[in-house]
Amino acid sequence: MSLNFQTKGQELPVFQGNEQLNYRIHLGFIEAATATVKTSNTITNINNHACRKVEILGQTVTWLKYFSPVEDYWSAYLDVNTLMPIKTEMRKREGRYKKQENVYFAQETGQAKIHSPQNTPNDKLINISPSTLDLIGGYFYLRNKELASMNIGEKLSAKVLVDGSIYEIWFIFKGFETVNGDLGPVKCIRTSLVLPKNNLFKDDDAIRLWISRDKYQIPFKMEVNLKIGFLSIDLADYKIQGKKIY
Repeated sequence: MSLNFQTKGQELPVFQGNEQLNYRIHLGFIEAATATVKTSNTITNINNHACRKVEILGQTVTWLKYFSPVEDYWSAYLDVNTLMPIKTEMRKREGRYKKQENVYFAQETGQAKIHSPQNTPNDKLINISPSTLDLIGGYFYLRNKELASMNIGEKLSAKVLVDGSIYEIWFIFKGFETVNGDLGPVKCIRTSLVLPKNNLFKDDDAIRLWISRDKYQIPFKMEVNLKIGFLSIDLADYKIQGKKIY
């Protein structure tokens, strides 16, 4: 099964305004970082697309923020009808490494313009296939699917533009499971994400993702087997319009 969005004259139910998710990130037994995902409460018009802005901020905590400081920021303006990215921004600060990148998607013409002061040249125009996503668009792509109706072993795929390159990412339905966390037991959909082979992950089934089995379909927990250690990401708080959901 490949990428297939619903197109409507109204917002998709998973793409709500003033939604905030807070995550705790552990590397092994070490509390390493936090991450926050926020959606804007307003609609912005960009190139004749009604868009909502989504922002993600990840940063190291405890003693790591002094010895290994990381502050990564991503944002995306997504079309409220299709979830397609129209404009994205990335700012990374990891120790002495810094990078900034802006991407403008022209889905109608099949092109994306990438601007980064750290790239040579600063501007690059690449061809993209229809419905190419960014990471944030991919996040909402999963949340918009009726995952609970899938069969065990069934797959979804999407093409995602990351750091100037396009990758195909596979999502595999594994079944159902109740996950216990800070928010108590939550019924979840158990899945795996398969990325192209690289030097970061230990094996092909290195990323396991649990998504809440309800109308919100929240990424509730993730476990990642890295070659440098074991990473876990857990939902700590979830609010819509300031109201706690769990």
